[in-house]
Amino acid sequence: MRVVDPTVHLRRLLLPLVVVGLALTTVPSALGSPSEDYVRPHFGNGKIPAGCIVDRDPINPDNLCYHMKVGLNALDSPKVDVDVLIPVSPAAERDMRVATQAVQMWDDGLHYLADQMDLDWLDEGLDMNVRTHLVPVDDASMPIDPIGLIDPEIVVVVTNPVGGIGIGIDPTAFGGELGLYDDQGLPCAPISNPFSMAQWEQRNGFEQHGGEPGGIYVEDCGGVGGNVCFAVNGAVDPVPGLSDFFPLYELVSHEFGHCLTLGHVGDGADGPWGPTATNDIMAYSTDPPLVNKCVSTLDVEGFALRMSNYLDVNGDRKVNVKDRLVPNDLAGDGYNSFQVQNPADHFYASSTGDPGDCPQPDVSLVPGSEGDFMPTAVSTTKPKLKIGKVTTKRGKLKVRGVAEKVSRAKQPTSSAGKVTDTSGDSVSPVTDIKDVSVKVSKTHIDATITVGQLWPILYGTSPVAYSLTIDGRRLDSFIPTGGTTGKPMVLDNGTGYPLPDGTATWDTATNTVQFHVRRDYLADAQIRAPYNVYAVTGYHSRTNDWIANDDLAPDKRDLDLAGPKMGRETRDAPKAKKVTTKTYAGGAGSFTPADSTLGVGLVSAIDSRDYVDVPIDLQSSVLVTLKWDGLAFMGLTVGGGSSQKVVSEDDNSITVLVPWARRDLTVTVDPQEVYEPIDYTLSIKRTTVIADRDRDGVPNVADNCPSAKGPSAGAGCPDTDRDGTFDKFDRCRKAPGLGADGCPTRAGEKVVAYVDGKKVKSQSILTRHGAYKFVLKSKIGPGKHKLKVKWFDGGKVVKTVKRTIR
Repeated sequence: MRVVDPTVHLRRLLLPLVVVGLALTTVPSALGSPSEDYVRPHFGNGKIPAGCIVDRDPINPDNLCYHMKVGLNALDSPKVDVDVLIPVSPAAERDMRVATQAVQMWDDGLHYLADQMDLDWLDEGLDMNVRTHLVPVDDASMPIDPIGLIDPEIVVVVTNPVGGIGIGIDPTAFGGELGLYDDQGLPCAPISNPFSMAQWEQRNGFEQHGGEPGGIYVEDCGGVGGNVCFAVNGAVDPVPGLSDFFPLYELVSHEFGHCLTLGHVGDGADGPWGPTATNDIMAYSTDPPLVNKCVSTLDVEGFALRMSNYLDVNGDRKVNVKDRLVPNDLAGDGYNSFQVQNPADHFYASSTGDPGDCPQPDVSLVPGSEGDFMPTAVSTTKPKLKIGKVTTKRGKLKVRGVAEKVSRAKQPTSSAGKVTDTSGDSVSPVTDIKDVSVKVSKTHIDATITVGQLWPILYGTSPVAYSLTIDGRRLDSFIPTGGTTGKPMVLDNGTGYPLPDGTATWDTATNTVQFHVRRDYLADAQIRAPYNVYAVTGYHSRTNDWIANDDLAPDKRDLDLAGPKMGRETRDAPKAKKVTTKTYAGGAGSFTPADSTLGVGLVSAIDSRDYVDVPIDLQSSVLVTLKWDGLAFMGLTVGGGSSQKVVSEDDNSITVLVPWARRDLTVTVDPQEVYEPIDYTLSIKRTTVIADRDRDGVPNVADNCPSAKGPSAGAGCPDTDRDGTFDKFDRCRKAPGLGADGCPTRAGEKVVAYVDGKKVKSQSILTRHGAYKFVLKSKIGPGKHKLKVKWFDGGKVVKTVKRTIR
């Protein structure tokens, strides 16, 4: 933990060149969230967390964990010097504060969470400093002098693709040159017009993401200087706090994360994979709505991988190969590795660990105003220790109990609620929310949003959207460009996936939008009761992008609802009683050269790929074969199964195997490069699966541990002591622990039984991921005794229960 003077706060000043250290604030000790619930990072190739799989198919029913792409560039020092370049403008002071606050958010967030995650080596070893440059210009708005930067690791460049908006001038008028120098004063890679987004886009090696006005560029200066990463940001942010379309703060934060070697988390242009941590700063999503993002524990894990090359991880006072951490999915996509995290370990750099409590920047025009990005951790849970049945038969004591951390907040008990919103608090009647009513059933969340005047359906494409937000996940209902006139759709803003028809209906007679959202869909995204629900209205572009928010209800976002217990899973097909095989035609289609996707999927507002559903009536292995005539390079994916792999491929055919399918599959035919009109056909071969050696419900063809019972979410592999480490990697399989090897540590938890004041039995437990059942056994003499059970956490007693037994 860093110990610093909490009174020190270094203000950034509006000067041509300002060199500052990032704001210093006391880091709280790990006494509250998110340390209350985070268990450990899982490093090492193949050592993914229990309950996770490597497969990234977003509709694989067993893919329940987060996947972050890592190792995006060769950041080569834990001393990270950052230069922020701001072109002069009427709002330059604000723009500089917004950009530097984004860097501050990363620095404070990384330190705060490293401390909370017990990564002391990273907390103590990271040293980030920022230097801000306001570029002086003459009367003609031309830079007076070239810009020279000395040995930076990261350069944040704020550009403006449309002159006069936000930044205030057209940066393409800048004729100056950006020069880099290493710490020996040697020049490296001059870049002319650094404020021109167009020039960055033309530079070989510039990586732009999905059409957003931002990207990164890495220059290897060689020698002592090393790598320099440019985080280029062309955000248009004319009204801070209102615009939801590439806001400057979050764009700088996102691109800066790439320079810290972090990739996307599933919803980027290189996705999708899922489920997606939509609240993460490395996600494209604007979740949580109306709140700026902050650093997550997954971000810290990804960053720690790179920093382990330069810091003493194992505490032997040396930095060598023994310190280097390896991603748990090293092979990844063949180009980059991935770090897989169980959502139970996913928290944010806020006082509670919740993304809705992320520290917020000050983006006002008030000079010198800044946010505070170093939270003070608060305890969000309290210990609850319950002793159940106690027996003393034949001189043997057996104590059954459960230890659990329960929320300090009052939990909702009602599964229905309604709020009325103030009228006239929006730009127009079509976005003015009147009221919102919500009811949670066993299977669905049903909500009705009443507005002043619903957008007339007969007009086709709607420039407005009506959204329901559930635990920070925004579901947008609108009539899309190119859609059926009068037929609204619902898009999951977090993943970019359309939800089934009927998820939302519009009624112009009553000016209402009714949502009917499946709870099992939300559960797949790790969203479970109790639910926080609110409605948002806003504006959509013709490319189906969210532009700006307008109205919100309830204003305080305080509608919390309980949910009745969900029923059993009904989406799985039954198991067959015998092995059968069925082969049938799966469909046909055609493509022209204009349909080519170049292998990146959606390249315009119109998706040219074909999708074919494959019904699964019995649990089976499925072979899908795509054949085509003519000259073309085609892609074939089959989603929704346990995994998929290409088993054969030639010039005019591809065959993909899904070892185990228990739900309907989705086949995607991708016309990657089509050189002449072609026709294609699909054939399906389905073979039922029976063999299940360990009888755990996972057939042998998909079971990574066929001789040991385990859940399908862990590919059939067990975690006996429920500490988040698979048995095959756990040195202490029957004793849960916080150690990297799965063994108990001094910082861990245990329950201890005392009889008549004498310690008789101790057992390690782990409550960070939920309630933990335990059984304490010991010998006991006849007669009356005083039993005491103590719960220790980090060496301290947190709860004691007493009972008299006979």
